[in-house]
Amino acid sequence: MRRAGVSLAVILGVGGLVALSATEPLEREAGACSCAAATITLAGPDRVDDAPRNARVRVEVPQARGPSARPVVLRVHGGSEVPTSSRTTASGGALSTLELVPGAPLAAATQYEVATVDPASVPAITVFGTFRTGSASDVTAPRIDALGAASAFKIANARGEACQIQGPWVIIEDVHASDPGRPDAQLAFAVWLGDAAGNVDTRRPPTAIVWSREDRLTIGQSSLCDPHAFPIPKATSMVLGIAALDEAGNQSTLRRVRVDLAAARQP
Repeated sequence: MRRAGVSLAVILGVGGLVALSATEPLEREAGACSCAAATITLAGPDRVDDAPRNARVRVEVPQARGPSARPVVLRVHGGSEVPTSSRTTASGGALSTLELVPGAPLAAATQYEVATVDPASVPAITVFGTFRTGSASDVTAPRIDALGAASAFKIANARGEACQIQGPWVIIEDVHASDPGRPDAQLAFAVWLGDAAGNVDTRRPPTAIVWSREDRLTIGQSSLCDPHAFPIPKATSMVLGIAALDEAGNQSTLRRVRVDLAAARQP
């Protein structure tokens, strides 16, 4: 799994902001932090041949696209658009997570594509991801097999030219999840921020959707080039609710994690 995407283009030198651009190519100056622009990315199902017929399409979308941006659609490869409903999870970073939910099961053994569409533009259709369905739907919830320690990190004297930020952010180690019957499932993780009393309300949409990388979850922005964010409170601790999500939207049993923010350390 991956923590997809990159941040909005920014060059920050020792003396402060040097340039900000989402469209022009960046030239790295000596002693400056250079980050590429955020791009729209298919997070899942991505380039698989056996996606469940009840798959939900998750796309990481730059917040800078704005309300007038091209709509994101699911289409049969080279064919018609699939009717979907949508939900956006925005945790405050440069990327939000768009979820497209088909109104009916997808056709079996069929190639699909995810694209942006604007009839007034050339090209009118820009495909940025594809997948192929298998023969069955997925109705079995995934499970979190292991969830290691959660540690908070911060940098007291963050150096902008080194792409550092003060933080805090959280890393959860030794994260292992699986989907019964689908060993290659592309799993995501829904993360809820608990209230001041530590209660987690899963009836509400998750605060963020994240992906594991090298068996770890990073929650919150960890550098200037990290487009992901999380509303970490200014408190001594916080409680997170974490559940694995499979491609069909089935959700594992919730795991609660308390994070000691007061013990945040240098990475």
